[in-house]
Formats: sequence, structure tokens, C-alpha cells
Amino acid sequence: MTSNSVPQWVGIDVSKAYLDVYLRPQKQAVQFPNQASGIAALIQYLQAFDVQQVILEATGGLELAAAQALQASGYGCSILNPRQARDFARASGKLAKTDRIDAAVLAHFGAAMQPAVTVLTSSDQQALQALVTRRRQLVEMLSGEKNRLSSTQGKMAEDIETHIKWLEQRIRELDAAMAQLIAAQAQWQAECALLQSVPGIGKVIATTLVAELPELGHLSDKRLSALVGVAPLNHESGNYRGRRMIWGGRARVRAVLYMGALVAVRHNPVIQAFYTRLLAQGKAKKVALVACMHKLLRMLNAMVRDNQFWNPPPISCPAA
Repeated sequence: MTSNSVPQWVGIDVSKAYLDVYLRPQKQAVQFPNQASGIAALIQYLQAFDVQQVILEATGGLELAAAQALQASGYGCSILNPRQARDFARASGKLAKTDRIDAAVLAHFGAAMQPAVTVLTSSDQQALQALVTRRRQLVEMLSGEKNRLSSTQGKMAEDIETHIKWLEQRIRELDAAMAQLIAAQAQWQAECALLQSVPGIGKVIATTLVAELPELGHLSDKRLSALVGVAPLNHESGNYRGRRMIWGGRARVRAVLYMGALVAVRHNPVIQAFYTRLLAQGKAKKVALVACMHKLLRMLNAMVRDNQFWNPPPISCPAA
């Protein structure tokens, strides 16, 4: 058997300028420019090997062009959370950090852990995600400018007011662009309508879930909760029993679920009753809210999976 016929795990460390590639067990390291010509050269280079899987690290979107091209060429790609890769590197004794070492760590992670292939989003999904991200950025800027306006006078106050008006107009334009994109996709339109039937889920939250959580309705509750990062994780060792915590996952989805839970504990009878019961059991408010986020996500997952609008059973009240 020739070395090129041995299945290879390919780790790719992505930077703005370069793709550092490492093949395991071939122990071969190469580098390509992170641009169209370099990605094409990478794909041509890999054709000489029996590639088992390609492992990349999420790098703020810099990895997407290479991952999409590789997927289109028939290569299975897994995109890792950076924390996973660094924890694995420390556990395997790789304390030094260079682009080449990082690529080798990713290849090692693939061979040892055999992660699931990441299903990359379509171009329309990416466009919707970009709009949602930009809207969130502008809302944060708007909040900051409004806070600054309260303590500013004179010419600078006029400048801030002008900027506020511009930001508000741009947010309206982004809302219109998102609505237009969703209207062009019958599945998205139906899913947004279904999600918004739930008290506590408005247009912004529904759009964010459609954009950032395409797995909704397609995974088990347990897997989806872990994916989002709302599944409480045990923190125990020997006789020590620490608090269960949530961490990791998709922070942007978790943030909108938190806002949805805040509204739901006041206006959604099912979540409100659940929240009240937890508080009566002595749970801290923050713990109860996280539990409500978890419950809300499970409800939404079931509704999308079954294509069912909000129709909860009546909540029984204790006899007087």
C-alpha cells in the first residue's frame, strides 16, 4: 500500500492570508494563500490523497470560502469551536502555538475524535445570517449613542442625534431586506410564522432562529440544547457537588432565547407557570430563567419538527 492510499485526516489552520495544511498520518505540511486561486490549488493538491475528512477551526468566517469549496468538491469538513481545539492541544501536550502546529493539532483531533461533518449553510442562509449580524451590530451602536447623548451637549449632541437617525434608518432598511429574503423562501416564511405564534417570540427572535439555528426541528432536544449551549452540565468530582452550568454553544442564539424567556415569563402562560413553580421551589431567578430558555427551545423544536402552531393545553389551576 502506497502512502498516498492511506486515509488522511487533513487539518487546516485558517488565517486571513494563508491556509496552513497538515496531513496525518502522512506528516506533510503545506501552505496555500487564502484566496480563490489558493483554495483551488489546495483542492488539486488533495486529489493525490485518500482524504478521510478535513478539520478546520471556526475563525470568524475566514474559513467558510475554503470549507464551501472543499464541500463542493466532495470532501467532508468539520468546523470546530476554537475552544475544543485548544483544549485538545493542551491535553495532548501541544503547548506551543504556531499555524503549522495548529494545523497538525486539528488533523490529530480529527483522527482521534472523528467529529461529525458540519453541514454548511446555503448562500441564502449566509446572506440572512449576515443581515442578522449587521442588524445586531447597529442596534448595539444605537444603544451606545443614545447613552452618550444623555450626557452630551452642543455640537456633539447634534452630531450624535444625526448618527442616531442614520442608524435607525439603516436598521429599518435591514429589517426590510431580511423580510424580503424570508418572503422569497416559502419554508422560512412558514417557519417564522410558526415561531411567532408563541408568546414571547417576536419577529427579530424568529428571524435570528431561522438564520442562526437551521437545525431547529431536525435534532433531538438533547442534541439541540447542547448545540445552543442551554443544557446544564454537571460540575462534580468525588464528594464535591458544584452548580450545574451552561457554556459553549451558539452565544447569539442563546442571547435571543434569553430575551424571549424574559418576555415569556410575563406573557406566555406555560413558561410563566413553569417559572413561578421553579421560584416557589427556591430556585434563583437566573437559574429559573435559564431553565425557561431550555424549555422554550424544546417547545420550539417540537413545533418546527411537527409543523404545529402554538396550541398549548389549558393550565389547570389549583382548587380554591
